Amino acid sequence: MEIIQELCWARNIQDLSNSWQQQYHQPEFPSTALSVLHYNIRYFYSNQSDLIDMVNVYYPSIVSINELGTVVPNKIIKQLLFSYNVYTKEGTNPHGGVVLAIDKRLKCELMDINEPNIIAVQVTIEQQHFVVASIYSPPTDQLPLSTMSILLEKSKNVIIVGDLNAKHGDWGCPQMNKKGRNLTDWLSKHHLNVLNAGIKTSLRSNTTIDLIISTEVPETTDSQSLPYTSSDHLPILTKFFRLNVSDSKLVVPRTYWKLYSNILNVLHDQLQAERENSMNECNNTYSWFLCFQQFLAALKLRVTEWKEVKRKRPSIPKSLRILLHHKHYLQNRFRHKRQEEDRLRLRSWNILIKQEFRTHRQRTWEQFISNVASPNPTTFWSTVKKLNKKKSVDFTAITDESIIHRSPEDIVKNLAQHFTERHARPELNMSNTTDREANELWQLYSAADQDDIRLISKQSDLRFNEQDIKNVIQSLKNKNSSGFDQVSNKMIKGLPTHFHAMLTQAYNELFSSAYWGSEWKIARTICLNKSDNPAPTTSQLRPISMLPVFSKIYEKLFLLRFNNWSTKMNVLPAQQSGSRPHQATTSRVNCLLEQITQSLRYNTFTPVVYIDFMQAFDKLWQQGLVLKLNKLNCPSAYLAWIVNYFTGRSLKVDYGGIESILINIERGAPQGSCLGPVMYVINHHDLPQIFSNPMNVHAYVDDIAIVYSPSMHLKFKYQVIDIEKHINNDMQNLMEYANEWHQPLNPKKTELVNYHRAVQSPKLNVYYDGVKIIQSKSFKYLGFYLDAKLSFRIMIDAQFIKLRKAYAILKFIHRQFPSFLKLKIKFFNTYVWPHLYMLSTIYCLFSITSRERIAAFYRRCLRLIYCLFQCPTEDLHEHFKLPTIEHRFKKCLSKRMKSIQRYEPIFIDSVLQNKHLFNMLYHHYRIKANIRNMPAGRPSNRISAFLNTDCSTFFDQLCQFVSS
Repeated sequence: MEIIQELCWARNIQDLSNSWQQQYHQPEFPSTALSVLHYNIRYFYSNQSDLIDMVNVYYPSIVSINELGTVVPNKIIKQLLFSYNVYTKEGTNPHGGVVLAIDKRLKCELMDINEPNIIAVQVTIEQQHFVVASIYSPPTDQLPLSTMSILLEKSKNVIIVGDLNAKHGDWGCPQMNKKGRNLTDWLSKHHLNVLNAGIKTSLRSNTTIDLIISTEVPETTDSQSLPYTSSDHLPILTKFFRLNVSDSKLVVPRTYWKLYSNILNVLHDQLQAERENSMNECNNTYSWFLCFQQFLAALKLRVTEWKEVKRKRPSIPKSLRILLHHKHYLQNRFRHKRQEEDRLRLRSWNILIKQEFRTHRQRTWEQFISNVASPNPTTFWSTVKKLNKKKSVDFTAITDESIIHRSPEDIVKNLAQHFTERHARPELNMSNTTDREANELWQLYSAADQDDIRLISKQSDLRFNEQDIKNVIQSLKNKNSSGFDQVSNKMIKGLPTHFHAMLTQAYNELFSSAYWGSEWKIARTICLNKSDNPAPTTSQLRPISMLPVFSKIYEKLFLLRFNNWSTKMNVLPAQQSGSRPHQATTSRVNCLLEQITQSLRYNTFTPVVYIDFMQAFDKLWQQGLVLKLNKLNCPSAYLAWIVNYFTGRSLKVDYGGIESILINIERGAPQGSCLGPVMYVINHHDLPQIFSNPMNVHAYVDDIAIVYSPSMHLKFKYQVIDIEKHINNDMQNLMEYANEWHQPLNPKKTELVNYHRAVQSPKLNVYYDGVKIIQSKSFKYLGFYLDAKLSFRIMIDAQFIKLRKAYAILKFIHRQFPSFLKLKIKFFNTYVWPHLYMLSTIYCLFSITSRERIAAFYRRCLRLIYCLFQCPTEDLHEHFKLPTIEHRFKKCLSKRMKSIQRYEPIFIDSVLQNKHLFNMLYHHYRIKANIRNMPAGRPSNRISAFLNTDCSTFFDQLCQFVSS
C-alpha cells in the first residue's frame, strides 16, 4: 500500500526513482573499536564451547589461541571459526600449538615464519599495516626475541599476544624470572607497551603471564579478563579505541520479486508513454533507456528488505552449550574436593554429552542429505556444489617487481596503471600500408554523418522483432551481479513479457543510427586471484568486467545478424573450432591427435608448436579488425555499428569498494562482452594461411597448435634439418603477421613438443624473434595433457585426482545412507561421470593397463552405489546387467561420430587424404608405377614400413573401438 501511495504522489518516473534511491539502500552501521581476544585454551576439544561463547558474545576482530593440548586439524578450527581466516602452527611440546584467526573483513596476509609456536600475519587496519602475532613460549624454552625483532622490521605497528611465561613486576607479577627480565629489556629497547599490565591471567597463581604487547599506548586501549574458568588461564580481551573496524552486523537482502513484477505491470502504460515521446530521436531513446534502468535499480531497492543475521553464530546449539558449562562446573568441583560422588556425576554427565553430540551430528547430516536428495534440481545443485567448491584466495597486496603495494589506494593505483598500459593504443607507422589504410577507414566511419548512417542502417537487416528480444533475454544467465547501472540479469529476466514490445521498438531505434551512449561503454572491473599467493603480480589476476545489462542485450542482438553473415560468407576457417556451433575443445584435440598419429605411421618424430598470444583479447587491434571486415565485404551498417561500439570505451577497477580513475580502452575487446571472442576469431580468420601447411593448423579461439610432419622421403638426419627450417620460416612469418596486425606473441610461453616413437626425440633449435622456443615433454592443450609418447599417463593421473575427491564424497554419502540408491546415482552422474567422460574420446589410444585402471575405478563406484562389494566382475555386468565403462563410452562416442560426420569436414578430409596417400603409394610401388617424378622400384625402408605395417591412426582406432 505504501508503494501505491508513493506511485500516486510522484510526478514522473524520474522523480520516483530519485526518491527511492535516496531513501532505500543497504543500511550502514557505525564502525567499532578493534578488539583482540587471547585465550590459552589448554585443551581445545574440552574447552571449545567457551571459545564459541566468547566469540558469540564479544565479537572479537582477532582471536589468538595457545596450548591446544593436542594436534587439531585446521579444518576443525575453520569450521568452528567460519567467519575468520584461520592460521595454525604446531608446537614443540604436548601442550603447544598456536592459532591466529583474523576476521574475514580485514585484509590479511600470512608471514613466512619457519618456527614452531609462532604465527604472524600482516593485517591492514584503517589503511595502516600491522603485524599481528600469536606466540606461545613453553616455561623451559627461551623467548624467541630474535624472531620478534624480525616482526618489528616488517612494520612499525605490531600487536603481539600470547602466553610467554615471562614474569616481571612491570606488568603486575609478584615474582620475576629470567624470561621476564629479558622481555623487559627488549620492550624498553623497541619502545613497546604491555597493555594488560596488572590483570591476572592465571588461575593457579596471582600472576600475569598472558601478555598483549603493542606499539599502541595503554591510554588508548582497554583490557579485561573474561569470566571463563574452564582452562587454568583467564582469557584476555583488549580493545583498541584508536583503531576502528566496520560493525560486525551482517545484513542480507530479501527481494520480493512478485511485487517487483506487479509494480512493473502497473507502470507499463506510463513507461510506454514516455517511450513514445522519445521516438524518432536516438538520443531521446538512449535517455529513455538510462531512465528505465535507473527506475529498475530503484524499484529493486524499494522491494528489498535487509535482514540482519549473525555473522559469528555458534556451531553447536544452545542446549549443548548449557550441558558443557555444567560439565565444566563438575570438573572444577571434582578438582578441588576430590569426592567420589562428584567423579561419578562427572562421568555420567560426560557420557550424556557424547550421546547428545552424536545425535546432533546425525541430525545435521540428515538435514544436509535431505537437501541433496531434494527432487528440486536447484536445491540439489546449490547444496552439493559446496562439497567441491574451491574458493579463490583473496589478495591483500600487489607485487610489482620487488615492491609490494599493501594499502587499498596503492593497489587500485597499481591496477589502474596496469590496465592503462594493457589497453594502450598500439604505435602505428603511417608509412606502413596496413596501418595507414586501417586508420583512414576508422576515421571515415568515426566521422560519418548521422544521416548517412541512418540510410545504410535502413538498408541493412539490423531490425528485430519481439521473439528476438525474448530469445536474447532468455539466454541471459540468472545472475545477481551488476555493473555500475545496478541492474542485474535477474532483474531483466523478471520483466513482464509485454515489455518486450517496448524494448523492441527502442532497440530498433538505436540500431537505425548505430548509437552507443557513453554510460553503456563503462565497465566495472574486479580482479580474482588465480594463484594461492595473497600478494600476486598483475599477471596472476583474472579481470572480470561487468557491463550494463541493456548494453549486453544490444550486443547479443547485433551478434544474431553478424553470425548469420559470417556463416553465410564462410568467413571462419575450418581449422577454427572456437565461437562456432556444434564444435568444442574435443573437436580440435581429436583432429590434432589424428594428424599426429598419421605422421607417426611413417616418421619417428612429429613436432607440434603451441602458440601463446600475449593477452590475446586485450591486445586486439580494433582498427585492423574493421579493415579486415571491410575487405571481407562486411555490410557498411555493421562496420558503423562496430566502430561506434569500440570508440570511447573505458573501465573502472573496483577493489573493496574503492574505484580507480577512468581507464580508456583504446585496444582490445571489452572483458565480459559476448562480442569480444567473436571479433577476435574473425580478426584472425586468415592466420592459418601464413603457415606452410594451413591444414595442419588447429585453433580454438586463441589456443593454436601447428603440426609439422617430416617428409617420408628423407633420412632422419635430413628430416631434422628440413623440419627445423620449415618451423623457423613459419615463426618468421608469424612474427611478421603479429607485427603487421599488432597482435603480440609471448615466445616465453610458446612451447614445442616432439611426439615420437623412438627412445629419444631430436632436439630442435626453433626461434621466435631471437628467443629460443622451449621444447617440453608434454603440454596441456584445451584441458588435455598430451605427452611426447602419447601415453596419456599425466592426463589420467590428473583426472584421477578429481575422481578420488568425488569418490571420497560418494563414499561418505554411502556410509550414512547405504540404501539411498537414487541419491548415489545422482551424485555419480553429476560429479564422477563428467571426469570419466572427458577420457572417452581418447580412450581408444590408452594402453591395456590404463584401460583396466579406469575400468577398475568405475567398477568400484558401481559396487559402492549398488552395495555389491563381494560381487565378481563377471556377475556385476552379466548377472546384474550393469553396463561396463566401455559400453557407456561407446554409447557416447556413437553421438560423437555423428557430430564428426555432420560438422567437422576438416577431420574427415584429413582422414581421407591419409587413406588416399596410402593407396597412391601402394599402387605405385606394389602394382604399377604411376606417379611422375617419383622413383619406381624398391621403396625406402620408411615407405616399406608404412605400406607393410598395420599401424592405425587415431580415427581408425576410434572407429574400431566404437564398432567392436
